[in-house]
Amino acid sequence: MKLLITGTSGFVGQFLQKTLAGQAHHAVTLSRGTTEDLLKAESYPGVYQQVDTLIHLAGRAHVMHETAEDIYQAYAAVNIDYTLKVAELARRLKIKRFVFLSSVKVNGEASSQPFTEADTPAPLDAYGQTKLEAETALKAFCAANDMELVIIRPPLIYGPGVKANFRQLIKLCLLPLPLPFAAVHNKRSFISLDNLADFIVLCSWHPKAAGQTFLISDGEDLSTATLIKTIRQASKKHSLLIPLPAGLLTVLFKLIGKSSLALRLMGSLQVDITKAKTLLGWQPKISFHEGIVRTLKE
Repeated sequence: MKLLITGTSGFVGQFLQKTLAGQAHHAVTLSRGTTEDLLKAESYPGVYQQVDTLIHLAGRAHVMHETAEDIYQAYAAVNIDYTLKVAELARRLKIKRFVFLSSVKVNGEASSQPFTEADTPAPLDAYGQTKLEAETALKAFCAANDMELVIIRPPLIYGPGVKANFRQLIKLCLLPLPLPFAAVHNKRSFISLDNLADFIVLCSWHPKAAGQTFLISDGEDLSTATLIKTIRQASKKHSLLIPLPAGLLTVLFKLIGKSSLALRLMGSLQVDITKAKTLLGWQPKISFHEGIVRTLKE
């Protein structure tokens, strides 16, 4: 199978390339500059012809220190506008299937019960909103151009090279200090690079994936306390957890201007992966513990 992949310089893209290197797939990369050039071209080099599936990973994700004046437009320019340019190129190249990496943030930021694909989307920030708008635009485009669309909405992705909040949490866990999360009993879903890459490849060819949206995770929902214990056990350190009420911790985080961090550490966000398992027969390739061990080995 011949695959055309965007976003190969990113966190997921680099790992997917390594995964495909050991499989019977021929992967061709596509950068933004190349996309623009190909859209202007009247004919295409052979390397971009006879592609079966386009995997669109490129996007503007969470920015730790936002500097854009118009935050929504900064996300929209990449997550919507560029995505549709890639879709137009796929149409011109007569590519049969378009796999789009979206986000659980399309569903929302927190859940009282696991999200499913049937839930009404409720994005709360520019990232989630532009991912939803991209999904909607792609559905219309692919339907009009006889192209199969597969949408994947992962929760927080971790693995070797992970950055942002998960990296900060790992650094915190590696300090020989007690952490006050023993009484936090939330539930959150995560997905390792290994499991996500495996699922993306499956969606690139599986006949039953066509036209579907999938929520995907490691299949294990953990509390913040269990997450910290797992990281510390994998790094051969003592748990060192003490109990402070979750409500008190939330107030403390708000007082120091970290309300969004409080939501991630104390709130719940779960996804139901039943559809991926029953429709495609998929099972997570590795456990959360193994994913953490591989993350710490980087």
